[in-house]
Amino acid sequence: MKRVLTLLVCGLFLAGCSEDKTLRVGVGAPDSDYYKYTVKLNEKLEKAGADFRFKPVYTADSASSIRLLNNGILDLALINASALDTALAVVTKINPAYVAGSINEKNYDVINDGDEVNVYNSTVAGVYDQTLHVLVREDAPYDDISDLAEKTIVVGSYDYAARSVSFGLLKDHGINRSARKLVVKTPQEAVDFFKNKGAEALFLYDKVPSDHVSDLCKSMKVKFLSINPDRLGIITKYEKSLTATTIDANQYTGQKEPVGAININILLQAHNGVSDKVIDELMKVMFDPELTSNNAEIKVIDIGKLSYATVPSLNLLFHPRAADFYEKQGLTVKEIKKISPLFDVHIVAAQD
Repeated sequence: MKRVLTLLVCGLFLAGCSEDKTLRVGVGAPDSDYYKYTVKLNEKLEKAGADFRFKPVYTADSASSIRLLNNGILDLALINASALDTALAVVTKINPAYVAGSINEKNYDVINDGDEVNVYNSTVAGVYDQTLHVLVREDAPYDDISDLAEKTIVVGSYDYAARSVSFGLLKDHGINRSARKLVVKTPQEAVDFFKNKGAEALFLYDKVPSDHVSDLCKSMKVKFLSINPDRLGIITKYEKSLTATTIDANQYTGQKEPVGAININILLQAHNGVSDKVIDELMKVMFDPELTSNNAEIKVIDIGKLSYATVPSLNLLFHPRAADFYEKQGLTVKEIKKISPLFDVHIVAAQD
């Protein structure tokens, strides 16, 4: 019996595949900070007269976004840097995306040759940091993260990658795997869960100052658990996606002392098939054109503070046009060498 295949062949200048010049951006969960950031970028693109726009695509988490990006299903993605080490490892039965808000429950197998997964995506910029806030009730008998063995910890984040960071942090504090009790919820759900005594501790990932943490500190008495500098040095040495930071004193109600904490960098990544023209225009929109050559901190126009686009310990590879942009500012980054396939072939229908 003759099998007839209908094929759609699309030259993989990914943005060029779409007649309306819409680029698909992985943003994690609905209402996430990644989604809100993308909306603000779209506003800037429109104001600047750019001839392309972003379409937010909901994904399960940063790891899913990276896989979808690497396979050319997404053009760009906002991701948690901690997901880079594991997202393209051999994984089976993942649910890769929540597209346009509807959940696809089908499980998919990720198949490769078991040796190496070719990487077709690269970094454009680091857009902001998320800081881990560790809180317990003021009268709780816990003074260090190492005291939280066998205690329920609610993790507040829109990105499931935060669970892996939290799990590793407990390990770094000497807590055995079986004693790490984590529940993952959205930031507001996590705060409510903690307030209702569903958990002994709250790990909340958010920018500083965090509205969620601020509201919590005003509604009840809590204390922050600080990571001491020696332990921070060890953690950030081996956990490459993390950097040490300090939450300044009096940032929140009742917080009278500085708190040692960790940051996770949020990155904007692009598939290597995205055109140079698109990246060039995106860089102009994202960054202040008045940068001086010795400026190690880059600012976004009307979006907020944007740190220099790398985590020192990570060996990030940048899109060639982004690398060119940074070089003109006197900043040296590594440029990715691999290129994307010229064409993708998509089977859109089959019939016997």
